[in-house]
Amino acid sequence: MIFAVALIAMLLFIGLAVDAGGLYVTYGHLKRAVDAAAVSAANEFKRNATLDQMRGAATEVLNMHNIDIEAVDMQLYICDADGDGQRDASLQTTVPGFYARCPDTLHSQAARKLVWVEADLRAPLYFLQLIGFDAVTLNTNSTAEAAAVDLVIVLDTSESMASDTVEYIKVAYPNVVDDYDPDQAATNDDQPTGCNVDNTCQPLLNAKIAAKALVDNLYQGYDRVSIVTFDSQGYAHPINNQMGVAVDLSDDLDEVRDAIDAIKLHDDPPYSRMWPYWRSALGNNQPLFNPVNPEDRDGDGADSDPLLPTCWQDPLHPLCCQLDDDRFDESRTYKTWGGMPCDDDYKYDAYDWDKDGIYTDADHNYAVGWLNARDPDGSGPLKASLSPLSTCTGCGMRVASNVLRNSGRPGSVWVIVLLSDGLANLSDTPLTYSAIPTAYKNGFCSGKLGEGFWPGVCMDFELSPRICIDQLEETCAPGTVWTGQLPNPNYSVMDYARDMTDEAALTKSNNSKEPAGNDIAIYTIGLGAAGSVIPGKGAVGEELLRYMAAVGDDGDRETDPCSSTANQKSCGQYYYAPTGDQLLPIFEDIATRIYTRITN
Repeated sequence: MIFAVALIAMLLFIGLAVDAGGLYVTYGHLKRAVDAAAVSAANEFKRNATLDQMRGAATEVLNMHNIDIEAVDMQLYICDADGDGQRDASLQTTVPGFYARCPDTLHSQAARKLVWVEADLRAPLYFLQLIGFDAVTLNTNSTAEAAAVDLVIVLDTSESMASDTVEYIKVAYPNVVDDYDPDQAATNDDQPTGCNVDNTCQPLLNAKIAAKALVDNLYQGYDRVSIVTFDSQGYAHPINNQMGVAVDLSDDLDEVRDAIDAIKLHDDPPYSRMWPYWRSALGNNQPLFNPVNPEDRDGDGADSDPLLPTCWQDPLHPLCCQLDDDRFDESRTYKTWGGMPCDDDYKYDAYDWDKDGIYTDADHNYAVGWLNARDPDGSGPLKASLSPLSTCTGCGMRVASNVLRNSGRPGSVWVIVLLSDGLANLSDTPLTYSAIPTAYKNGFCSGKLGEGFWPGVCMDFELSPRICIDQLEETCAPGTVWTGQLPNPNYSVMDYARDMTDEAALTKSNNSKEPAGNDIAIYTIGLGAAGSVIPGKGAVGEELLRYMAAVGDDGDRETDPCSSTANQKSCGQYYYAPTGDQLLPIFEDIATRIYTRITN
């Protein structure tokens, strides 16, 4: 009798152990499946899916984990199912734990794409059926978060972004094809309607269509977007949010699309109307004029040139010049130039606007009108200039990263997508960014007429060595050259663009004293000429864009996914597009790669 009782007890304990072990395994299986289902639903949430689509994605994952759907009661909740911008009050009773995690107001700095998935599973018992217990209900839940995205789309709007526009070259003067007026309203054989007027600038239009396709993959009210353009400077376009307030990062994606549609091509001053000898006397892409400000010959940033006066101002000065009608004094040969440019300190006379071959006040008045049309009262955010250059890549990166640093949400994913079709040829100046030392009057485009010329039209064709102008050498990036000289004439627009990239995204450095950036994910797109190889120089434009993408990939400049990839090929987070019609699939691919952060 005692043996029989002991045997029954032993079998009962064995049964409990076996069934408990089976329940433990079943629960672990269910928990993993529900975690995966929540992740899948959150990914659908990121793609602007409906609640039913999220449930469908979660159910599919449970099936894939061999969970019997007929035996499962699955519930899925999001914070704001009715779309009124507030967390649903019903959650307080239904799932109070999830309700507590949802922010009070969804369309705010706290907006979060949270998904709660809960499942009940009737798990069968085996040995315990002998004493009347058939099954146990197992319950588990998981909260997944598709992190809200704060995205900055940065588009190059330099005039070359109209190079594929029909009629682009028809207003050339003379024998030069860069005298295009995108704002021209009149239509005739010589000056057809400008592409800004009817939104036909190509490849800019293709870039705008592709950018809107990227926005279409974001989620209204949760994700936020900023639009930054750069040409001779960078500019963040104010966009209304859902509260009707103009902000840099907007959660109203309809307003964002409208802002993209409203982007205009930059109207460069007509380089071909500059005095011919100013731009061609030296040749070899080395102008006699200051490309940042053609009215400034001595490099001090101002029209007045006391170091290079006219001869009526200082006839004994070795570099004084006669103020000829064509603004070039052939009698004052300097070195081997056969003459030198000469301008009036009190007039805008760098351009022969009316193409008559002589300076008159009509040229000055046209320049004044051109500048006023871009900043009528002098108080606008853009500082219009007569510079014929218009690719300040570093400006675009600086403005984009500042938008995220100043307005980005701490819990969101910060992303910059930057497109350019050319080489960096400008930087910020003290006028466009107050942090630029005043010693750099022309930004990081060095030169003076009295010292030779402005080399390379401000382009840096030699990426090495990289120059550092930090106040202290110990904070410089490894491998850079620091001289302690201010201003350092070797620090270039390319160095500036790389430094702005590091400030945005660099998190890993072999120098522990180098300041860290903000871990921003950066995707770059080189369009057309941006990937071109310059004989004897290499693919300088593409190398910069690849550097940006490498730092923006993992915060480390040393780990470059493109290091073994041929020129004009996509790699890592860098994309190459030979033509504008190839931009759409690139932006769509980037949309799939803006990652999702899953928690809990």
